[in-house]
Amino acid sequence: MLARCARCQGTFTTDTFGVQTCPHCGSAIELAAPSGPAGQPPPPGAAPQPPPGEPSWGGAPPPPGPGDLPPPPPPPLGGYAPPPGGSGPPSYGPPRGFGGPPPGGGPPGGGDGLPSPFADRASRGFFPAFFETFKLVAIQPADFFRRVRVDHTGAAILFGVIATSVGALVSGLYSWLTMAGTVAAIQEMMQSVPEEQRKFLELFMQASTGGAVVAQVVLAPVLAFIGIYLAAAVVHLLLLLFKGAPRGFDATLTVAGYAAGLNLLLAIPGCGGIVSVVWWLVVLIIGLGEAQRCGAGKATAAVLAPAIALCLCCCGVLGLGASGLVQGLKQAADAAKQGPTNL
Repeated sequence: MLARCARCQGTFTTDTFGVQTCPHCGSAIELAAPSGPAGQPPPPGAAPQPPPGEPSWGGAPPPPGPGDLPPPPPPPLGGYAPPPGGSGPPSYGPPRGFGGPPPGGGPPGGGDGLPSPFADRASRGFFPAFFETFKLVAIQPADFFRRVRVDHTGAAILFGVIATSVGALVSGLYSWLTMAGTVAAIQEMMQSVPEEQRKFLELFMQASTGGAVVAQVVLAPVLAFIGIYLAAAVVHLLLLLFKGAPRGFDATLTVAGYAAGLNLLLAIPGCGGIVSVVWWLVVLIIGLGEAQRCGAGKATAAVLAPAIALCLCCCGVLGLGASGLVQGLKQAADAAKQGPTNL
């Protein structure tokens, strides 16, 4: 009698029914008799046998080997990759972080993109989320503002207020500690300058006292909050004039809030103020161009127009004050030279 193994599909000759061993692969199979009870029961662990009338070559199919498993799906290209396990905040770093187009091709709505690390501070931790956001805003502003969600304005404003307050605190303390020698020199100068220049120097000294520093630190959060909204309102109005605000005021406010985080550089002694202003302008232009999808040209025009006007006003005021101070110093020097001659 010719039998066939279900595992290896090999055939062999046998004269009995019941449990058989395949000479080719060694599998245990059972050959059912054409009539009458079946042969001996299969040993424990043997595969289930077909009922009578079915083909007499049983056996279980081989288990899938390593080569039979389907390959894992490839990682997504260009977007945000979720962490292993499908939970937790999305990844913000290369190669799947910032750098490509936003999810969905960047529609004009405000809900596309991903929340910033600071918006996910509850799961990331406050300080890691703050400094990661600061790094992205300062070093990768184009990628950050291209992908960040613009409907999380609260997180953007809070980020800017905290950074500005810390920068103002460190800057005020440093100025107060280093102002003692300057105040002494100004007091000596006030004895020989005219009355008009003396009032200007008195105002400067009052702004350098400990009370003024405390007021600066206390009012820094309020002034930062007002400044963010004021800057966003002025820039957004100019963007509307240039037809460069398709995503609404929330996008402009988000950029203004995160860009204000660069005021943390005020903590750098000496040049911190200049560096923070220049860097803020650059990030604000790049951020508006990406967040509003209006391009760098319209963003530059909207940002630099009020900045140029403000610079001209400040230069005019400083020029008047400097000219009066120089004139007062000159008069004091002339009076010092004529003193010994009259005696």
